[in-house]
This record gives sequence, structure tokens and C-alpha cells, in this order.
Amino acid sequence: MPFFKHLNELSDITDITWNDRKRLGPLDKASQQIMRGKSSFTYAQKELFAAYVSGLNACSFCYGSHVAVAENFGVSPKIVEALIDDITSAPVENHEKPVFEFLKKLTLSASKLKQEDADEVFKAGWSEEDLQEVILVGCLFNFYNRLLDGHGVKGNKAIYHFGADHLHKKGYGVPWFIGLIKGLIKKSKLKKLQEFEA
Repeated sequence: MPFFKHLNELSDITDITWNDRKRLGPLDKASQQIMRGKSSFTYAQKELFAAYVSGLNACSFCYGSHVAVAENFGVSPKIVEALIDDITSAPVENHEKPVFEFLKKLTLSASKLKQEDADEVFKAGWSEEDLQEVILVGCLFNFYNRLLDGHGVKGNKAIYHFGADHLHKKGYGVPWFIGLIKGLIKKSKLKKLQEFEA
């Protein structure tokens, strides 16, 4: 169960961010730009990065959700599992492996990153702009992982798939009038969660 009274076992990240729009609201726009903005990486690749970072952090909510989003974009969950187990033997393109090595170090031991780590990414054909994209996705999900786990929000399979469908179809942006329809959204969410669980 979550650690806060305004949260429950059906809560997701929006229940945290809607409760503190002044500080957390701007993250919606940043997330949309980072995850869906113009990039050398596809949406599928970025969702794979998000799932990978979340798996390294053992964040059940973000891992479950973004494995499901990546799957909606055509990425097998087995690829995420294989990357977490061993990047070298994982079924991804060789030029992508240095990117995952960089993400792993950024997530687990960021202070130990060196020029050589960046150089491995560049040698694989990626640009400085590409590496910055990877860093932004890594930083965003390290933050989100701690935000969810810090609040005690773990989710379940139905919640992961409900959120994944939304992110796949509509992205990360949240309309300005969200506060006005929050009650309606909660009712719709409960109905859809019941459908997923059925």
C-alpha cells in the first residue's frame, strides 16, 4: 500500500503529480518533449530505455508500465529482460549496446562515468545530441522511479496496461484543463481497470 492518505492500491503516477501541480505539473511537458520530441531514436527505443532504467532500479510500477508501452510499440518484453540480465548477449543491434552500457552506469554509478564511456557511444556512430537524448531519458526515469517508490506506489498488471495504452496513443502531455475533469477521469479509469482485470 502507498505511504500517503490520498493514494491507494489503484493509484498511478497521475495521482502523485495531480496532487502537486505547481511543482510537478511542468514534468508533463518535459516528459512529452523528451519521450516524443524529434529524435534519432524511435518511440520504441525510448520506451525500451525507460523500461531498462526502471528494471535496473527494480521500480515495479515504471518497469511494468514501460515494458507494456514498449510492447505496444512492438518491443518484446524478453528484450528488456535480456538487457537487464546481460547487455552483451541481449538481442539488440551491436551499435545500441554501448548506449545501454552508458544508461546502466548512469543509473547505477553515475559518478563513475568517464570520457571513455561517452567515446564508446560515439564510436558506435551516435552523436553528442544522441547521447544527450539518452541521458535525458535516463535522468527522467531515475527521477520517476524514485518518485513512485518514494510514495510507495507499486501498481498492478491492469494499471500498467491501462497507463501503457494511454501513453502509446496520446503520449505524455496533459491538457491544461485536467484539474476540471479529474473526477471524471477517475471514474473512467476505474471502469477501464475493471475491464483489464476481467
